[in-house]
Amino acid sequence: MQSVAIITDSSADIPPELAEKNEITIIPMYLSIEGKSYREGMDIKPEQVFAALNSGIRVTTSAPPPGDFIKIFKDLLDKKKKQFVYYIGLSSKLSGILNSAYAASKQFEEGKIKIFDSKTSTINLGQIVLETARALKKEIDLDKLDLLIQELIDNSRFSATLESMEHVFKGGRAKFFAKFLSSSIIFKPILTIGRDGKVKLKKFAKNNKTAIFELINQAKKELMILKEKGYKKCYLGIFYGSDKKPAIQIEKSLKQDLELKEIIDETIITEITAIISAHTGPGIWGVATTPKIEYLK
Repeated sequence: MQSVAIITDSSADIPPELAEKNEITIIPMYLSIEGKSYREGMDIKPEQVFAALNSGIRVTTSAPPPGDFIKIFKDLLDKKKKQFVYYIGLSSKLSGILNSAYAASKQFEEGKIKIFDSKTSTINLGQIVLETARALKKEIDLDKLDLLIQELIDNSRFSATLESMEHVFKGGRAKFFAKFLSSSIIFKPILTIGRDGKVKLKKFAKNNKTAIFELINQAKKELMILKEKGYKKCYLGIFYGSDKKPAIQIEKSLKQDLELKEIIDETIITEITAIISAHTGPGIWGVATTPKIEYLK
């Protein structure tokens, strides 16, 4: 079996213990607060970002430079003797991080580095990466691994709601919301990432309570679609900002649903990482669904 290393970036929201258990390398993204640079997951925590935002301090984010990727690629290929490196990263429509990875890959033998645009973010990206790592442990053939990753990308979805659009507008990451400015101040947006990797508005909810109820409905809808496609089991991801209680409510509601009882496999509840919180603020909750794929060696 050929030796493959799996890399993702810190936007994936994978709990550290799961990343370590599945031998997943996390490359940190960068945040800047008042001119000082921090590495995600190493130098800063989400609560520090929330404190800065609540104080009116602007927080900016950036992708790691190609040099960071080169260092990790060299370590995995030369020191750890991996034959190939697979990087599954944040949607290219949300960040320039894939460009850094591509630039770094040019410094290595062709074919040694494979780069995949997940077209998603947060724990939805994390679930894709985790399922890829599980497949590797079962010694899946590399040609089948490429197909598996693409299948995961094509069938993974998430929905989220924000308590306030303030930080999204300030960060300039959702300019299309300008035409909905008055509605977004009054109501709670239900967001998703489309098949093209761009953030999209699904609808507005009246308040936080109805927004959480809508997330539950969206997750159920996506799980039933996957069931109809023939997937016997699916992974559920739930993410939150500073308030975990709605995340627990979402998990409880979905797991008590008799139609979903047999299809939900592993559930991960995770706090969003600092890189995401910089653009959303503390009031964010979301649900992600990913199929558990049956595969042969």
